[in-house]
Amino acid sequence: MRLSEVGEKKGCVITRRIWINSADAAFVAKAWNVPNCRTLICTVREVWKGKQRQSCELRYFISSLDASAVSAERFLELARGHWQVESCLHLVKDRWWDEDKHVLFRPGLGEIWSAMTSLALSLLWSWGGKSKAVTKKAMWVDYKPKKFLKLLGF
Repeated sequence: MRLSEVGEKKGCVITRRIWINSADAAFVAKAWNVPNCRTLICTVREVWKGKQRQSCELRYFISSLDASAVSAERFLELARGHWQVESCLHLVKDRWWDEDKHVLFRPGLGEIWSAMTSLALSLLWSWGGKSKAVTKKAMWVDYKPKKFLKLLGF
């Protein structure tokens, strides 16, 4: 199964293609010990400016979804959604909050720190909808922590 999409952004043409392979999924499940592997997916995103290709990104996915029950459009939507979540988390936690620069020496503390920043980020996203930028919400909480805790019911 194949699908192609074409769109434009900032004067560039963006093409997205997806290949879905369920025939080889059983082999991968057995050979690599991947339980519930039912579909193999490859997505290709190319950015063109005029006739010159600016970038080409290939991504591979393994899915437990049955290819006969899910459309190619839905697979592409799921793949794009996965990277949207990953990109949003990375941007905020690493670039804005410098999560990767924190040095924690006690074993297990890094996982706790990551969970705490993910929780804080989830609270900020869920509070007040999408109308305010997360950074503005975070600054407001920083300046008025008691009011924010009261909003949360504490």
